[in-house]
Amino acid sequence: MKGAIFTGFAEYVEKEFGLTTWLKTLDSCELASNGEYLSTELYEDVEFKVLADTLGTIIGVDREYLFRGFGEYFFPVLMSLGLPHVKEINNLFDFMRAVDSVIHIEVQKSDPLAYTPTLLYDQPHDNVLIIRYISHRQMCHFAEGLILGAAAHFQQKAHIYQTKCLCKGDEHCLIRVEI
Repeated sequence: MKGAIFTGFAEYVEKEFGLTTWLKTLDSCELASNGEYLSTELYEDVEFKVLADTLGTIIGVDREYLFRGFGEYFFPVLMSLGLPHVKEINNLFDFMRAVDSVIHIEVQKSDPLAYTPTLLYDQPHDNVLIIRYISHRQMCHFAEGLILGAAAHFQQKAHIYQTKCLCKGDEHCLIRVEI
C-alpha cells in the first residue's frame, strides 16, 4: 500500500483524535516501518490494518468506523490528484463510474505497481447505484467513506449500505448508494 495512505491516515488521526492518540497508537504496535512513512514508498497492507485495529482499541471504535471516517476525510486529497481527468463531471454517479474507467487507469499508468480494486456498476434506478467492490485488501469501508466524501463534494446526499461484504466472508462487496 502506498505510503500516502499511511501519511494521510496519520493526519486524519491527529486531526480527529489528537497527536497523543496517534503517538500512543504507534507505541502500541510492532510495525516493520516503525511508524515512519514516506508517501512515495510501499508498505505492507497488514500494517495499515494493525494501525487501525490498535487505534480502534485505544479509542473504542471498530476498524469499519475508522476506515469510513478516513475515506471521507481523504477524498479531497485524492480528488485534487485526479481532478484534471474528471473535472467536467458534476454528479456523484458519473464520478463513481469514472473511478474505475478513468482514475484507476491513470493511477496505473503513473505507477505500474499500484494496486487498485475492481469496481463493477449496476444502476437499477436513477437514484441508485450498486457497486461490486473486489479487492484482496478488503478496504470496502474506506471506499464507503470516499463515496461519502464524493457526495459532499458534489453536494448530493447519499445513503450507503452493503448487502455483501468481503470482511464478512463474501467473495465481493455490494455497496448500494442511494441519492
